[in-house]
Amino acid sequence: MDTARLVDHQIRVEVNNQEGVITLTFSDGQIVQWPVTDSTIIPGPMYLTLSPRAELPDKAALARQVLKEILQGGQ
Repeated sequence: MDTARLVDHQIRVEVNNQEGVITLTFSDGQIVQWPVTDSTIIPGPMYLTLSPRAELPDKAALARQVLKEILQGGQ
């Protein structure tokens, strides 16, 4: 994505990270909850960037992450 157009592809959300649930609150009041424990996500305003290219882990990396979550008991 062209960095000059980056601002055109961002959505500002308010993030809350409590008790293993990440909550995203959009400017129109819509709320999305994601049941995941990730202490690196700091509550406050953040920006979601829309991109046609997914930057998700491959299946092996995703399997390792799921196993890690299971072994940690969701903590």
